[in-house]
Amino acid sequence: MLKKKKLFPTRRRVPFIEQMQQTECALCCIAMISSYYKNDLSMYEVRERMGNGRDGTTLFHLKKLAEQLNFDTKSYKADSRQLGTLILPAILYWENNHFVILEKVAQQAYTIVDPGSGRRKLKEKEFTEKYSGYVLTLYPNKNFERRSRKNVWASFSYLVTNRPKIFISILFLTFLLQMFTVAMPIFIQFVIDKIIVPDYRDLLNIFLAGIGGLILFNTLFTFLRGRILITLHNALDYEIQTRFFSHLLRLPYQFFLLRSFGDLLFRANSMKVIRDQLANQVVKGLLDSAVLLVILLYMFLQSPLMVFIVALIASTNVILIAVSQRYLAETNQMEIKEHSEVQGAQTEMLYGIFGVKTSGVESKIYNRWLQRFRNLLSAYRKKEIVLNRVNTASNTMQLMAPLILLWVGAHQVFAGSITLGVLVAFHAISNQFFMLSGNIVQTINSFILTTSYLKRVEDVLDAPGEMEGDKMKKTLEGNILLKNVTFSYSKYSENVIHNVTLDIKKGQKVALIGQSGSGKTTLANMIIGLFAPSSGDIYYDGVSMKELDLGHLRRQIGTVPQNVMLFNRSIYDNIILHNPEASPEEVIEAAKAAQIHEEIMKMPMQYHTMVSEMGMNISGGQRQRIALAKALLGKPSILVLDEATSSLDHLNESKIDEYLSDINCTRIVIAHRLTTVMNCDMIVVVDNGRIIESGTHHELLKKSSFYSEFYKEMIS
Repeated sequence: MLKKKKLFPTRRRVPFIEQMQQTECALCCIAMISSYYKNDLSMYEVRERMGNGRDGTTLFHLKKLAEQLNFDTKSYKADSRQLGTLILPAILYWENNHFVILEKVAQQAYTIVDPGSGRRKLKEKEFTEKYSGYVLTLYPNKNFERRSRKNVWASFSYLVTNRPKIFISILFLTFLLQMFTVAMPIFIQFVIDKIIVPDYRDLLNIFLAGIGGLILFNTLFTFLRGRILITLHNALDYEIQTRFFSHLLRLPYQFFLLRSFGDLLFRANSMKVIRDQLANQVVKGLLDSAVLLVILLYMFLQSPLMVFIVALIASTNVILIAVSQRYLAETNQMEIKEHSEVQGAQTEMLYGIFGVKTSGVESKIYNRWLQRFRNLLSAYRKKEIVLNRVNTASNTMQLMAPLILLWVGAHQVFAGSITLGVLVAFHAISNQFFMLSGNIVQTINSFILTTSYLKRVEDVLDAPGEMEGDKMKKTLEGNILLKNVTFSYSKYSENVIHNVTLDIKKGQKVALIGQSGSGKTTLANMIIGLFAPSSGDIYYDGVSMKELDLGHLRRQIGTVPQNVMLFNRSIYDNIILHNPEASPEEVIEAAKAAQIHEEIMKMPMQYHTMVSEMGMNISGGQRQRIALAKALLGKPSILVLDEATSSLDHLNESKIDEYLSDINCTRIVIAHRLTTVMNCDMIVVVDNGRIIESGTHHELLKKSSFYSEFYKEMIS
């Protein structure tokens, strides 16, 4: 698609949208170009259309999505020197694993907008090294719709406005305090013109006594305002944090597969910034603006000429904000992103410290963290340079303005237009004016910075929860039917489960075996209810999963994963985590069934022994059996064991298996150990997301099959 005259209205530059997931660079590029043509789609809307999965997006699927959004598209294999002849902005395939936007080509320099690292200008050599040769051009067609962007503050402003008594009290007290400050120059004018010049000395002490009374009131109002602000801070903290975490826990499992824990923790911690902005800056900004109007009115009544000069100087602040706003927003967004990356690296390092130590890769991990930390320092420096320019210009104007007004005012005093008292008061109150206007600049800058935090929090709050609406809370018996089940991680990605039908009867022990990456764990996660089928359905005792309450369903399915996660609590608290009302006798019974009771009793604190974070202070086998005890405490109808006995000896494994058979619990077992699968009622062999064979141990051995080869390999 060659260059043509742009008839469609555009923004001056491509708005930067940061990728919040590790695999959504392509979706961010689409959202940025759509926003450039003034159709401001949220990332949630783009994800819903595309269904972004764990493996990212291809250029072909990106083209299809753009056409859904009413863009005319063309994809090319093009040399870097040809890119300047195409309609820009366009989407480039980058470093063979990424997508960026080419915004401009000028004088052998290429301006790109990278969803991962922001706007950059590259020389031809560096650009050619990273450009992978493919480009997608987009231009709106006649059906393209324009839509203004959503105000990210709208969904949070109610937190202040739904507390009218507190909000109005703070507004009123702050307004009084501001008016006391503004009144002082007027009192000075009164003392000069009405007491000192006429020599009314008797009035001076009376006047000062009155001022003293006002100062006492000022102190009282300051104290009351502080107490009310503490109440507001606590209320906002409670509501913001509970809203975020309650929604986070309702999100589907896939949401967490695409985001790092460090990044999610960073977003949770950013709530404090949002709270401070709402509690302090909203009130401050409103009142500073109101007091500015009062000051302007007073100054206009005293000297219209000097008000004109004040307005002229103040307007430069407005221009300053308008010019710097975009740069400040982008640099702040990049600083927040790099900060999140650093926290993610630190979290990853601490969670994986066992692997770091056993592999001897401390230096490699440190250097990886150091690179991210340097990126953070670089992003911080860029943001502070922009802020420093804005603040320097603003402070210079605050310093110059009163001097200019003093010079003009002195000439007016000489001309008899105003009194000396008015000049002194005007000079003092103009200082107040420029201080407040400087505060407003700081408040606006603060809003720009906080908006970046809000966008990251909104990415979580916009994601739809999975446990919403009234659904059936059925008591499970243990029958499971997967009927023509297919699953893919996104709308356009390859299926990882293909048309699987599997009938599991109550009390059966079913083994899923296959090579690594064959789809066994994905299939098990679908049975648990962590993944919903893309097509087909899963039935529990004849009832579709779609009709069941997922939370209630999962509470009846015991799950013991391969890598057990225990909490930093006592062993007892870990076992009763899902059943806090369980009695000590029931806990001991579950621990005995899991063959862990005797080992717990040998520990110094027995069931009150504290487990370190992630259970690092106990062995892998003990972690698995504590997790099994936790699952058995709920008396599950169905139990899913993903390599859950891999750390157990044969004797303990046999005892646990015997107990589960006695209680007639349906078991789905993923295992590579021959002794675990030989006695199963059904062995299901999974390969590339398909069931290629199923039957008992003896039935499968009679065939020339994957299982018979597996058996021979284990025996040998």
